[in-house]
Amino acid sequence: MPLTQKETMLLKDALSHEQICVVKYNNYANQMQDTELSSMFKTLANREQQHIDTINRLLQQNQTQ
Repeated sequence: MPLTQKETMLLKDALSHEQICVVKYNNYANQMQDTELSSMFKTLANREQQHIDTINRLLQQNQTQ
């Protein structure tokens, strides 16, 4: 079932927020002296990237329907 216009808009908004998080977490990871903290921020960035990938898949599936 295709997404509604509102659902598409909300997913695009969420995508934007996730992208900002990835940038921030990667910046934080690069600034950390503590390797554990750096690793934690890299892990968070990777999780956010997974969210981005999922949202993009949903949006792409919607375009093909």
